[in-house]
This record gives sequence, structure tokens and C-alpha cells, in this order.
Amino acid sequence: MDRNEALASLDAVRQTRGKLAQRSQWPLWRHALFGLLEATFIFGVSLPFAGMIVCVMIAAATMVWIIHDDKKRYGMFVSGWQGTRPKIVLFGLVAVAGAMAVLSFTARGEPVPSPTALLAALVTFTACTLGSLWWQKLYRQELREGGVA
Repeated sequence: MDRNEALASLDAVRQTRGKLAQRSQWPLWRHALFGLLEATFIFGVSLPFAGMIVCVMIAAATMVWIIHDDKKRYGMFVSGWQGTRPKIVLFGLVAVAGAMAVLSFTARGEPVPSPTALLAALVTFTACTLGSLWWQKLYRQELREGGVA
């Protein structure tokens, strides 16, 4: 491979990353659905065992549906484990969800629905929806800059 072929190959990779960055934009409802499934899980932690299992099953089924729908609608599913800066957002969301799960768990025994668990679910929904939007922005930036492998 000579210098010109190498440059042409690098340019093709750059163009492909640019096209992927354009396609890697999901509608607001998709980000909100992610927030809702996480909030469902967090709220479920506060419930008696049977209710917790139902919430976990709903959250898991929603995640399976999201993966299937993304592949069908967009031709791909992009997990949160992509890029460098986007991973920092992912770790932040894990920390928030973990803290909210602990808060929700401490609400067990309160009347159902527990105001504490509802607050934890609301915080989770908001953080995960906004975090998902932020993640997308950083992911697209890294694709354009060539930082996502």
C-alpha cells in the first residue's frame, strides 16, 4: 500500500464515521423510554418481592424491545459502552441509579407507593433521560473526531 492508498483509506474511514455520527441520533421518546425503564427498576426496589419482580420484568422486557426496535428502525443498537467521554456519562448514570436504588430500598416498609421511592424514581427518570441525551451528544462528537473505536 502506498501513501495515496493509505490516505484514501483513512479518508474512507473518516467519511464512514461521519455517516455513523449522522445516524446516531435518536428521538427524545427513545431517551425518555430509557429513563422510564431505569425509573421502573428503581421504584421496584421499594416494593414487596412480587412487585419488585414485576418491575424488573417490565424493565427487562422494555430493554429487549428497545434493542430490537433500534436494530429494526436504525439498523443498529449502540450500547452505552462506547467511546471515552460517553463512558464517563455512563459511570455517572450508574452512580446516580445506584444511589437512587439505595434510597428506594430504604423506603421498603413505607406505604405503597412510597413518596421516597417515587422521588427516587423521578430523579432516576430525569437523570437517565438527560444523561442519555448528553451521552448521545458526546458519542456523536467522538465519532466525528475519530475517537470512538
